Amino acid sequence: MPPDVDLLAVARTLRPLIEAEADATDETLTMTPAVIDAFEKTGLFHLMVPKELGGFEADCSTIMNVFEELCHQDGSIGWSQMANASATSYCAFLEPGVAREMVGNKAGSVFAGQFAPRGSIKRDGNGFRLSGEYGFGSGTGHASYVGGGGFVLGDDGSPEILPSGMPAYLCYFVPKANVEMKNGWDTLGLRGTGSFDYGVPEQVVDPKYTFWLFDPSVKSGGALYGIGAASLAGLGHAGWGLGVARRALDEIAKIATGGRSRLGSVPVADQQIFQREFGERSFALDSVRTLVHEVYGRIEERLHAGEKLAKPDNDEMMGAVAYLTQICEEIAIWAYRFAGSEGLRNPSVVQRCFRDMMTGGLHVFVDRRSYEEHAKNQLGLNG
Repeated sequence: MPPDVDLLAVARTLRPLIEAEADATDETLTMTPAVIDAFEKTGLFHLMVPKELGGFEADCSTIMNVFEELCHQDGSIGWSQMANASATSYCAFLEPGVAREMVGNKAGSVFAGQFAPRGSIKRDGNGFRLSGEYGFGSGTGHASYVGGGGFVLGDDGSPEILPSGMPAYLCYFVPKANVEMKNGWDTLGLRGTGSFDYGVPEQVVDPKYTFWLFDPSVKSGGALYGIGAASLAGLGHAGWGLGVARRALDEIAKIATGGRSRLGSVPVADQQIFQREFGERSFALDSVRTLVHEVYGRIEERLHAGEKLAKPDNDEMMGAVAYLTQICEEIAIWAYRFAGSEGLRNPSVVQRCFRDMMTGGLHVFVDRRSYEEHAKNQLGLNG
């Protein structure tokens, strides 16, 4: 696909397929072959892969817009795609030759995994001897490489310290054949994300397949990747929240204008309280959408100008995405409540939006403690 393609337009063409496959995805707990094939053929798994490796290397605004569109189509499929796209973007931090071997012009080759510090990692000659038990591996069902993370421990059991002064928090990738998939995904929402548990048996991994989470070195691609691994993932969480919340609003609008009413009451669409609260939530959603695009857009401009980011920048991005998710959660709950009995029976899209939001909103990335760090920066309390 040509590099100047309209990626949002491409994502929109997938709506009929994704909506048709939503129920099957929910039942099988992972993307169906038809959806996987569509993402491979459109190249959207490599939305965030550097151009020099055959990807699109889209800008922040485009990335969020594509995620928002796909997540509006279905929350689970959109989440899984954004998790794969985000994890696969980490190829920018690997040795170029290795990254090219793994994903170069291979539109169906994707990364997945949980990068929490749940691994046991020690140096072994020129490599790392590691193992670990991980969960919530969204998109692992069809991944080519699965990742994990952990602190590199010295002989005394303490984490090593990098020359930058940061703890040696290693992220790594291994072929999926080198991990043990353990299922373990049966949840209220986001059922179709393939967020399975998995174990990484003890093995030695070459440093070429690793990077430092707190101090990544950009080895392929442009300035965008200087945003860091965590904030790259934030683009996905922002787009996901926006898409699911917008779908919840769209669904309750259909239900209300379709004549829903309680016995003895005027139709919901004619009730002043519904109109006022619908308008308020529409403005709230537009506001947080503007917020994340402004924050990430400003950061992206600074990166292209050659600036280096600091912790307060990361705190602001994480805080903005957490606040967006808070607003999106409230919208999904409100829409589900107003749907009444029409949201109770399956299949119900508004119910699925509610279930997905109640699940995705628990992700550690959108923990509201990020507000505290942002506040400390604003108050000058972080030194």
